[in-house]
Amino acid sequence: MKRPIRWLAAAYAAVLALWLIFGGVSLAKSAWYAHKGMKAQTELAWQDLTGVGVQELEGEEEGVWFVSTDTDPQLHWTAPNPEGVYLETVELRVEQLTPGQAVVLYWKAPGQADFSAAQMVYAHKTSDGAYRFDLGGCVVSEIRLDPDSVGGVTTRFDGVTLNPAEGWYTAFVPTATGLVLGLLVPPVIVAVLWELWAVLEPEPFRESARIARRKPRGGSAFKKEK
Repeated sequence: MKRPIRWLAAAYAAVLALWLIFGGVSLAKSAWYAHKGMKAQTELAWQDLTGVGVQELEGEEEGVWFVSTDTDPQLHWTAPNPEGVYLETVELRVEQLTPGQAVVLYWKAPGQADFSAAQMVYAHKTSDGAYRFDLGGCVVSEIRLDPDSVGGVTTRFDGVTLNPAEGWYTAFVPTATGLVLGLLVPPVIVAVLWELWAVLEPEPFRESARIARRKPRGGSAFKKEK
């Protein structure tokens, strides 16, 4: 059984190496786009966005309030330059008086005509109540924020932040999905390889079985002489 244990250790070592490599590549990409002027922390106000399926409410005492007029409200922002901007994360800060269900973000690459379901990410809510979208690092020309998916939701808009400030170490923090895959995939791969090896190279397994049969079961291996 030493062989599969060695394989499993090697598989986990490979996962760790890939994790460090991907984290390093992410840091290098971020630094390169920042040097080109395509990555920066940017605050967006209500005036920077174009609303579709939303109606601004007048006369509110504090902040910008709006109500979604259909089940697909949208807030659009277009990059100021044709080559686009590099986004890793986007943070949407809103307060909703009733649950808005799914909050999602779509993005378009430079030269892309329409939004695509393949370029969509769901938000996860942070401890301070903001909605954060992880784009994984990509160049975009336009983003579309869908603040709710039910319609008739009254919402206070508090702002949008492109590339909110984060520590460099966050490049090495795995997502929940990545962590689960990193823990479960190596044992599965080792189990499959072990079974394949047993089929393609059965002789070592037969030899192990013969050795196991020759071993005495209990008691001393030597008989007492009379």
